[in-house]
Amino acid sequence: MMDALENNGRLIEGAREALALLRQAGPMDTAAIWLRQGRYWHCLASDGAGTLSPHPAPASLPEGAVRHELSLNSRYGVMLLWHGAVHLAQSPWCQMAGQLLLSRLEGAVLEQALVRSRLEQHILLDIATLASHAQSMEAFLARLPGLLSQLIPACDLVLTLSDEGGGLLHLSPVPLAGESGQKASAARPAELAGALATAVCMAAKPRLLDTRRILAFCVQADLPSLVRLPRFCLCLPLLICGDQAYSALTVQVFDPAQRYDRQSLSLFLRLARHVASLFGHVCERYRLVRTARCFEHELEANRLRLHAEQGERHHAQKLMRALFGIANLSNSSLSLPAFLAGVHRELQGLLSCSGCMVALYDAEQDRLTFPYGADAFVPNDPMMTMRAGPVEQVLHSGRTLLLNGSALLRSISGKGGEGLVSWLGVPVYSNRELKGVVAVFSRDSNLRYSYREQELLESVADHIGGALTQLQASAALQLANSALEERVRERTLALDTVNARLKHDTLHDVLTGLPNRAYFNQTLQSNWQAYSRDGRQCFAVLFIDLDRFKLINDTLGHQAGDALLHEAGARIRHCLRPHDFLARLGGDEFALILQRVESTARSEQIAQRIVDEFERPMLLGGREVFATVSIGAVLADSQYYQRAEDLLRDADLAMYRTKQSGRHGYTLFNHHFRENQADLLALEADLRRALDVDDQLIPYYQPFIDSHSQRLTGFEALVRWHHPERGLISPAEFLPMAQESGLIRRLDRYMIEQGCAQLAAWHDEGYGGETLSLHINLSSENLRDTSLPSWLEALLTRLALPPALLYLEVTESALIDMPEVAAQVMHALHQLGVRLALDDFGTGYSALAYLHRYQFDVLKIDQAFVREVDVHTESRAIVRAILALAQALHLDVVAEGVETFSQLSALRELGCPKLQGYYFARPQPAAAIAWEGLQALALESPCCH
Repeated sequence: MMDALENNGRLIEGAREALALLRQAGPMDTAAIWLRQGRYWHCLASDGAGTLSPHPAPASLPEGAVRHELSLNSRYGVMLLWHGAVHLAQSPWCQMAGQLLLSRLEGAVLEQALVRSRLEQHILLDIATLASHAQSMEAFLARLPGLLSQLIPACDLVLTLSDEGGGLLHLSPVPLAGESGQKASAARPAELAGALATAVCMAAKPRLLDTRRILAFCVQADLPSLVRLPRFCLCLPLLICGDQAYSALTVQVFDPAQRYDRQSLSLFLRLARHVASLFGHVCERYRLVRTARCFEHELEANRLRLHAEQGERHHAQKLMRALFGIANLSNSSLSLPAFLAGVHRELQGLLSCSGCMVALYDAEQDRLTFPYGADAFVPNDPMMTMRAGPVEQVLHSGRTLLLNGSALLRSISGKGGEGLVSWLGVPVYSNRELKGVVAVFSRDSNLRYSYREQELLESVADHIGGALTQLQASAALQLANSALEERVRERTLALDTVNARLKHDTLHDVLTGLPNRAYFNQTLQSNWQAYSRDGRQCFAVLFIDLDRFKLINDTLGHQAGDALLHEAGARIRHCLRPHDFLARLGGDEFALILQRVESTARSEQIAQRIVDEFERPMLLGGREVFATVSIGAVLADSQYYQRAEDLLRDADLAMYRTKQSGRHGYTLFNHHFRENQADLLALEADLRRALDVDDQLIPYYQPFIDSHSQRLTGFEALVRWHHPERGLISPAEFLPMAQESGLIRRLDRYMIEQGCAQLAAWHDEGYGGETLSLHINLSSENLRDTSLPSWLEALLTRLALPPALLYLEVTESALIDMPEVAAQVMHALHQLGVRLALDDFGTGYSALAYLHRYQFDVLKIDQAFVREVDVHTESRAIVRAILALAQALHLDVVAEGVETFSQLSALRELGCPKLQGYYFARPQPAAAIAWEGLQALALESPCCH
């Protein structure tokens, strides 16, 4: 390792003094003092305007530079270098400066040699002390690299030892101060140290490799490329036995600032010999220590074996005495408590204990009893269900449990666990059946149970189990008889409970807890019979139906629907008197019997109270919902009724009239309702037959006119029923019935098929032009039908009719029932190319929301706004707002119900693009349409003049 004299303070001070003497010799431009250490030069001091040269080699000096070199020995020397005065080399000042430098250099070398020698002696002494005090070879090898690194800094030391099998064990030193773990691991490849140590141990000669030779060695040894190559590597064999190398010391240098020479190699060799001489002593001493310890262990094992044999004999004697005593107890006629007390005495002779307890387990009843206990640990309740605790743990596991110290305190709580030091419990078996637990415990801090006491108690428990079986046999017979009687009584009680429950479930609704239809029919019959016997016991029947229950159930889910039914039952019951009878018939239907009702006034009072009760909102699924009721009421009257069930039928009919009148109210039954109901049934049957023929349901067509050119743009198809017997029936009469009966779906498809066929015929005949369109009304039933788009596509394909000429008109109320399904169907229609129109715009609940959610193409302004558009500014403002909204949304607009020229002028002035109404033409069959008159309208338009 090269000595760093360039940082010696006295040497640097002498260089500055020599530089001052050199200046006394004569004028010069610049001067410098250099130090030589082996092959390396260091600048100690310089003076002048600029740097003379970065290196004192002749090749790097400028022209005119003078070198004056003085050597102390082959290793150290100094050089005086200046520029500007060549003749000064022989001056006395130059000679004095040189001598001063040599004297200072010699003192620095001697001082550093002395320090190194003292450090080397100190380190060698520490290594010898470590070798004499190390408890093991591992401890010696662990601390050795740290001591060596003090003499060999800035390098990586790897100590390599050969094991008995010839393998190599690597021991790396402690990382250098300030060196991170990641850098150290990258700079100390163990593969290189191991391979180099193997080669050195085999050759028993040291090896010194620079970077080039390290690369060649890695290739020869087939080593992987290293993350960081050492600048050079030195490996020294440690000769232990003769000429055979037992270990090796490897030095890897990575810092380019550190330099090593022959003196460093000499130091390494001295260290290697010193360590080698100590290895033998350490190994021999370690072998002797191991041999002594083996003898000590063998003697201790023999002593323990003899002691165990003595304990086993003593244990066997005590066990035999205890077993003999228990056998005598089992042969006597003692009671169970007396027998267990005798067992306790035998256990005290076998092992020391502060108390004893016996717990018996009945597997059939899953019950634990404590028939004997000699300490306060026994619970007050002798019969307790199995819970967490030491006794229960033994029963659950079927194994012995030994508790000491903190484990015991955690398992036993309460007064019973106070002062306990040790607890030992053993399961008691008889014929492989768990009978209970025998436990002993200690309150003496000097007495703690161990596995020896556990073995003794386990041996005694096997004999206790057989004795307990004999003692319990007679008691079990008595218990069996009493248990049989108790079981019979319990089963009889359970059967009665089940029968009562079945009867209740048969007559009551599971969801609301109200009486069901069967119970209601029984009660209705009972009240009718009582009324038949005594006319003063009059009563009324109310039929209650929840409005729009299906919408709430389908929208919010069945759970919300069930909650609605439960809340509805509670609200209705709140409005009743104590003697009134309420039942749920099924679905959203309830029935009510009002007893002691002499007139309809009392029935109306209660019905109105129920209607008012549903004015308040309900909270279902986190949402506020308003649910109303439709009620039908009928009063028992022997003049009109002969059977009780007819009352319920007429109450249902009255409720239906309430729904027809707008729902959310009540209706008292009128006997003329039955006649009207019969007419509706007959009309429904006639409508079904009319849908199967083509000559009764006739499409009537009303034109759409362009407001500016008054040209014909399309028609709206309206259904009219020509009944063979009743004549022309208004849609207001049969459309509600079709909606209620479900025939509206067939009727819509009938009108679509007839209208599209007529439109295709007009196009073939050249009427109206190629852009003539058709508007047809579509009910909510068809918006729920997901097969409508595919059916309509097949129809338009068959008729070769462009889908864009067909407009389906829907009202806002049609979108309320099933908005998600309606949106799906309308999206499919849009994909097909069919146009959609929102009819009666502005009269519904949330028209703006529908415009945002559904994709409409046309808005139809309701005639309620058109009727007064020419006289009222409010109607005119509403129409203007609708037109502005449609223009912003790029929607077409049709104003329906135009009947006067004044309305036409007002709408034309507001900019409404299309008009419809009696002013232009009334709805007519296809054969009666006056095409010449419609064409004449265009000629009369102001745009044509």
